[in-house]
Amino acid sequence: MDKVTQFSIALENVPGQLGRLCRVLTQADVNIRAISISDAADLSTIRLLVSNTTAAKRALREAGITFVTQEVLLIEVEDKPGALEDVALRLGEAGINVQYVYGMGDGGKGFARMVLRVSDVDRAKQVLA
Repeated sequence: MDKVTQFSIALENVPGQLGRLCRVLTQADVNIRAISISDAADLSTIRLLVSNTTAAKRALREAGITFVTQEVLLIEVEDKPGALEDVALRLGEAGINVQYVYGMGDGGKGFARMVLRVSDVDRAKQVLA
């Protein structure tokens, strides 16, 4: 389990915006390690974990792309029914709110990686240790 920096970026919900964002990061030699996109009528919120936070910040600023960063948890759980339930219940019992989750399994190899945005990252890390 790691505390990592996540980028949140709001882009206009029109063709080409994701490609532009990816190009900016590619040209800065930054790899996208995790991504989540949710859309609304006019804007999409893109959440990213990247290989190089410093280079990503610089590249996004130079491209005029506004972003905010947050600390999130990157966890591994067993890839089985009830794994997220266990995490959510433990956090809830500790009074920690789970604001959102995204992630994926490993294609049947036994674990899943998940990104959790929680109300108290440091305390959540202790609870889940």
